Amino acid sequence: MTIIFTEILKWKRNKTVWGIFILTAILGVFAVERACSISRSSPLMDSFGDLYTLAFKNLTSLFLPIVLGMFATTLFFDEQKNDTLKGLLIIPISKAQLYFSKIAVVIFMSLGLCLFTFVICIVGGLIAGGFTDLNTETILQAGLLFLAGGVLIPVAMLPIIFLATLSKGYILPIGAVLLYLVPVVLAPSELMGLHPLASVMGIYPHISPAAIEMVNSWTGNAVITASPMTCSVSLLAIGIISTIVSVIVLQKKTF
Repeated sequence: MTIIFTEILKWKRNKTVWGIFILTAILGVFAVERACSISRSSPLMDSFGDLYTLAFKNLTSLFLPIVLGMFATTLFFDEQKNDTLKGLLIIPISKAQLYFSKIAVVIFMSLGLCLFTFVICIVGGLIAGGFTDLNTETILQAGLLFLAGGVLIPVAMLPIIFLATLSKGYILPIGAVLLYLVPVVLAPSELMGLHPLASVMGIYPHISPAAIEMVNSWTGNAVITASPMTCSVSLLAIGIISTIVSVIVLQKKTF
């Protein structure tokens, strides 16, 4: 916990983090602007579910995976670049502790961005007005969806974080992030249960009715054959394997 707290203190002063939150705010405000400009008689924005799923999709479809991949790469590589890792390991801190502390920071970053967007949705829903379903139930459904995204997407990015532990530079893991996203953009429904990010998408429809419509729009109304259990098991299995090999790589690495 001390390592995690130190990491958070270090990064909260970083201008990059503030830039990420500013971009996240822009994405959230864009969804609110759409809610303000589209009539409630339109099926595109006739419920609060349309607003929060739009904001969620803006955040998690591409932006959040890219940000987390780059952020994780920076977490691991900057310690080597600035030659501070040797000092940390002298304390002593095991390389496994170091790995899990940085994964925790990545999860906290993801949850922070999702919570920030969730708050923007609620405030934006009140400002836009006209949402008859803006109540405790839909707010809880929205909160659960953002919570799920905040936790599951970092887990889905663990294979990329493995590359961050393996690489001695930024190019490989950051380039891999973009390649990692391409199959999910092209064929999300076919990859559910196989690709971690697609598997996360296979879990969303079981959170709320609005999430069902969101995923249908995401996949072009394709038939989803993978069950949430299959998606969850696949996501967990790939995450565990990525974690194990990441720790092994760090254990064998000399600094």
